[in-house]
Amino acid sequence: MTGFWTRQRIDAACLAGVLLLAALLRFWRIDANGFGTEYYAAGVRSMLGGGRLFFFNAFDPAGVVSLDKPPVAFWIQALFAWVLGFSGWSIHLPQMLAGIASVAILHRLVLRPFGPTAALIAASLLAINPISVAIDRSNNTDSWLVLFLLLAAWTALRGRGLALVFAMALLGVAFNVKMLAALICGPALLAGWWLSGALDWQRRFGWMFAAGATLVVVSLSWAVVFDLTTAKARPFAGSTKENSMLELIVVHNGLERFVRDRPPRAAGPPIQAPVQTQATSEPRFENYDSVPVGPLRLAAPTLASQFAWTLPLALIGLVLALGRRRRIDATAASLALWGVWALAYGIVFSAAGGIFHAYYLSALGPPIAALSAIGCVLLWRRGPSALALGLALCGLWQVYIAGASLGWTSIWIGFPAIGVLAAAGTLWRGKRPPAAIGGFALLILPMAWALSTIFMAGNHTLPSSSFGRWLGLNDGRGPLLSRNFAGLSDDPKLVQFLAANRGDARFIVAAPTTNLVAPVIVRTGLPALAFGGYIGTDPILSLDAFAGMVARGEVRYVLLPGGRTRQGGTGDFVKWVRDHGTPVDNALWRSIVPEEGRRSIALYELKR
Repeated sequence: MTGFWTRQRIDAACLAGVLLLAALLRFWRIDANGFGTEYYAAGVRSMLGGGRLFFFNAFDPAGVVSLDKPPVAFWIQALFAWVLGFSGWSIHLPQMLAGIASVAILHRLVLRPFGPTAALIAASLLAINPISVAIDRSNNTDSWLVLFLLLAAWTALRGRGLALVFAMALLGVAFNVKMLAALICGPALLAGWWLSGALDWQRRFGWMFAAGATLVVVSLSWAVVFDLTTAKARPFAGSTKENSMLELIVVHNGLERFVRDRPPRAAGPPIQAPVQTQATSEPRFENYDSVPVGPLRLAAPTLASQFAWTLPLALIGLVLALGRRRRIDATAASLALWGVWALAYGIVFSAAGGIFHAYYLSALGPPIAALSAIGCVLLWRRGPSALALGLALCGLWQVYIAGASLGWTSIWIGFPAIGVLAAAGTLWRGKRPPAAIGGFALLILPMAWALSTIFMAGNHTLPSSSFGRWLGLNDGRGPLLSRNFAGLSDDPKLVQFLAANRGDARFIVAAPTTNLVAPVIVRTGLPALAFGGYIGTDPILSLDAFAGMVARGEVRYVLLPGGRTRQGGTGDFVKWVRDHGTPVDNALWRSIVPEEGRRSIALYELKR
C-alpha cells in the first residue's frame, strides 16, 4: 500500500481536495442567490429569443437596448441556459465552473517553475480567496475575465513567437468580457513572454507587432460590427449618449471607471443616508467602494479583507525570488508575469477615482495567491529565522485587518495572533513544526470571510465578503451592501396583474430604467420597455415617439418611481405619464410594501 502513494499520487490527491474545496465554496447554497443581478439575468433571458438578440447582447426581448457590458460572458450564460433551461442555477453555473477552472490553471502555472508544494499552496489560496468566492457565486462577468487572463498567461509563458499572438487573442476575448479592465494585464503577459523565449530582437519585435494587431482585431471586432450595423437593425447601445459601442468602451466603461468625476470624500466610515434620484425606484447610497484614492487605498480594511490576507508573504516571496535569480529562465518569466500583473492592477485600482467596486479586486486574486505561495516555499527553504519573519509579518497584518473590521477586542484576532506566536516559537526553537501550526492559523480568517459570502452574501449586484456582516456587526459598508434589497417591481402580484391585463400591447410594461423592468423580463420573458436605459439617462426614445407608441397601443402600463420629478431627460417622460395616465389601485397589483426609507413605485395605465 505504501508503494501506491507515490509523490505524484499524493500531489494529485491534494489537488483534487483543493478543487473539491473550491467547488464546495462556490456551489454551497447557491440557490439563495436567486437570479443574482437581475439586469444581467434579464439580458440572458432575452438572448434566448433569437440570434439577433443573442449577438447584439440585448437587454430586453424586443431588442430596444443592449446591456452596457460586452457580450462574451453573457453568451456563455445564455448557452448554459439554452441547454439546461433558464433559471438562477443555470446562469450562475458558468461562473462557478470558471472559478474552479481558474484554481486548476493557477496550480498548473505555478507547478513547473516552483514545484508541487508552491502550486498546491497557490491553488488553495485562490480557492478560499474571499472576493474570488464572492464573484464566482454571482452572475457578474469578472470570473470569466480572470479565467481568460490566466489562459492568456499560460499561453504567453510558452515563450515562442506564436504564443504571444495566441495570448493577445485571448486577451482580446477578455476585453470582450470586461473591456479596458482586461488590458491592464497586457504588460504582464508581455513581460512573461519576453523572458520565456530566446528569440533575437528582430523576431521579437516582429511577433510583438503581429500580436498587437491580433489584440486590436479581436478586441474591437464585435464593437465595430455593432456600430456599423444600422441603428434600426440593432438595439440602442446601453449607457451611451451617441448610441455607439465604441463610446461605451471609452466613456462609461473607461473614463468613468478610472477618472475621478467628483471631489474626494474625507476618510471615515462610509455609511451614509440614502440620496434620492429622479429616475430610480431605489435609494442611492454612498457605498464603501468609495475608499479615497491613494497609494494605501488597497490597504484599507474593507478592501484588504477581500483579497490581501497573505500580502506580506507575496511581497517577501517576490523579493526573495528576485534576489536569488542569476539567469533568465522559466522562474524569472513567471515572477515577471505575476509581479507585473499585481503591480499593474494595484496601481490602477489605487488611482481609479471614478466608479469603483470591491469585486474588481478579484483580478488580483491569482497573482497574490501565486506570489504568496512562492514566498511560503522560499521562506521554508531558507530556514527558521526567515520563516519566523514571514509568519510574524503576515500575522500582524491579519491582526490589523481583523481588528479594524471586527473590533480590537474580538476573539477572532486570536487566530492571526497564533501565527505571531508560532513565529516566535519557530525562531526560539530553531525548528519548523511551529511554523506549520501558524500557517494553518493564518488561513482561518480568509476562510471565515469566504464563508460569509455563503451565509450572508449581502448585495448580489455588488458582491463582497464580510465576516463582520455574518456576525451581525456594523462593518462600515452601509445599508446598500449589507443586505440584498429585492426590487419593488420584483413582485409576483405585479407580474400576474400585468400578464393578465396586457391585452394586445406590444410591451407588458414600460419604465424609466432597466432595474424596474428587469424582474418582469426575468419572470415572464415578455418584452418590457426601459425607455431611459440603465439609470434613466439614455436617449433611446423621444417623448413624441413614446407618445406615438402609446397612441398605437404598444404601451399600456408604466411603472414610475415615487417622489418629485425633475425636468429634462426621463423626467419629462415621467411627467407626461402622470399627466396622461391613471394610477392603478395598489391593492390590485402590489404585495410588497416599501420598507422605511425606500422609495415606492406606482403603476399607471395609459389608454389610447
